[in-house]
Amino acid sequence: PAFQFVDQTVMSVDALPVDRAELMREIEGKRVKPILSGENEFWEAFRCLDYDKWYETHSSYDATYKWPCEPYIVGNTANMPPYDERFVHYGNDKAQHLLNLFYKQYTFVVLEDHFLLHLPHKLAEWADQRLRNEHIGEVLTLTEQFKFESGTEAGVNWHTGVRFSPGTYRVKDGKMIVWNGKEWVDKSSGVPSDPL
Repeated sequence: PAFQFVDQTVMSVDALPVDRAELMREIEGKRVKPILSGENEFWEAFRCLDYDKWYETHSSYDATYKWPCEPYIVGNTANMPPYDERFVHYGNDKAQHLLNLFYKQYTFVVLEDHFLLHLPHKLAEWADQRLRNEHIGEVLTLTEQFKFESGTEAGVNWHTGVRFSPGTYRVKDGKMIVWNGKEWVDKSSGVPSDPL
């Protein structure tokens, strides 16, 4: 899970909690809170981690993914799909990446004694509210397109999050492309095929 200072100031690096016990003291003292959990902040991005469970348990547990969950993650990048490079403006870049991992059946595990403390910083130029407003339509359109593409490629109904049943098909260029439970294949040849 990720946390932030309530007043968004850090006196020194020495003031940062170095373990779970120190972090919990900072939370109890109301100096630190879950990241983006305040009024007018985007709590939906981290709520899926179930902070109450993390406070109470002393073992790792699976997070229940729900769009637009976009927590910080640690993982082996060798087999991880890359970010979609079409997301060049502010918004949904991390969310689309996590959604793609979810569609590809990655498991998200909240680690028992690991946490991140987000330090206050100046907003990047690309996160300027005027630019965000200017490009919001483009970002939202691209997000819906991405949900359809990544879900379909992974054999998942992007509206419901439910995996397609084997035999589900799409027609592409006059050919029937069938989901076999693991991948899309050309029905007539059995050769793997892009459903889009």
